[in-house]
Amino acid sequence: MLQAQSLQVLAPLIRALGFLQMIEEGLKLYVGTAEELIQAATPYGVPFKVDRKAIENAPLGKLIGMFAKLNRNDQLIARLRQLPEHRNHIAHAAFKRAFQASTDKNIDLEYAKRHATEVGDEAEKVLLLIGQEMRSLLANFPNSKTASLFGDADA
Repeated sequence: MLQAQSLQVLAPLIRALGFLQMIEEGLKLYVGTAEELIQAATPYGVPFKVDRKAIENAPLGKLIGMFAKLNRNDQLIARLRQLPEHRNHIAHAAFKRAFQASTDKNIDLEYAKRHATEVGDEAEKVLLLIGQEMRSLLANFPNSKTASLFGDADA
């Protein structure tokens, strides 16, 4: 049975990873949509193809690089670039310590809990900013198929 401290750290770890996964999906949606809009605006004869498979299979770091080429919000890009290291720590080291603590009550999980909470809070804010960027992108293309996912892009 898991020790109480181990259970207490799992909620912030799972929350942080959940928001980080949502960021990854939001970046895939943004990059895919932006590239589809570029493709639609590219004059006939100029080769530009959207590689949906590359977007869908890209890890977080690669998606951030793709996003950076398509977006001018340097502050958001800087915040995004800090996330992969934290995500990797939480997904691997912090979970491992939490499970080790389930059998060893001498393992201190206070740092893991605090770090996961901070990363989760930052990831939640970044996710909202990605949503704002998507709305801004779609405001210029209200008839695109992705615009319907966001409702009124001006709201």
